[in-house]
Amino acid sequence: MPNRRDSFPALLGLALLPAFGVRAAEPGDPASAPLTVLLEPVRPYSFPDADGKPTGYAVDLMQEMLRRCHLNGQLEFNSWAGIYQRALADPRVLVVSIVRLGEREPNFYWIGPTAARRAYLYRLKARADVHVSSLDSARAYRIGVIRDDATERDLLSKGFELGKQLDRSPDHAALLRKLFAGRDELVALNSAVAAATFESFGYDFNKVEPVLKLSDIKLYMAVSRSSGPALYAKLLSAWDAMRRDGTVAAIAARYPNVSLLD
Repeated sequence: MPNRRDSFPALLGLALLPAFGVRAAEPGDPASAPLTVLLEPVRPYSFPDADGKPTGYAVDLMQEMLRRCHLNGQLEFNSWAGIYQRALADPRVLVVSIVRLGEREPNFYWIGPTAARRAYLYRLKARADVHVSSLDSARAYRIGVIRDDATERDLLSKGFELGKQLDRSPDHAALLRKLFAGRDELVALNSAVAAATFESFGYDFNKVEPVLKLSDIKLYMAVSRSSGPALYAKLLSAWDAMRRDGTVAAIAARYPNVSLLD
């Protein structure tokens, strides 16, 4: 059995106090009320450090952006499906890492792009019987995907079906467990997070290999649409300043697996 050194599932839904200092919100000022900041535990974008505090590339970006806006944030780890539903339903929600899909466009205000996202299909190296040379050839196999993830949505739009070619998992722990148990023959993963995700859950990344590139798109931060244009304008102004003064590039340089597309 793998040795899961990072207990990510235990962190899901755990609210954390802000790990950064900003001016406290003024009483009665709705525009300065704390934001709910939703994090998926996926390295290198957002994950708990040795002391359980949120860290990572997207967390660093968010913290600097809120600092410049004099805003507080209440940070929470959750599954991707939980994050997406909360972001649709609740006001003043900031998602630190999300793909900008057409179907999502009207539901959020968008900040970024923050990083490249390159998705691949991976197989176990021991599964030489799994032959994938094209997207059509992948239809012959059972593919593990994360529920409501951008890659799942992309494959669905290309005619793949849930319960037929696509096997949904709520999180990466379940996704990898199914792959190594032989329930899925392929898994879809962002190449920037793949190695760290395997390591986080105690699996050997050297036992898998990419067999097909699925997409090359961009990650963004997003604010729930119900938050209103004033908050969005404030955050976007801070983001634009961070990009122009080199802060975004400097933060990205701390994380070797992060690639910028600007």
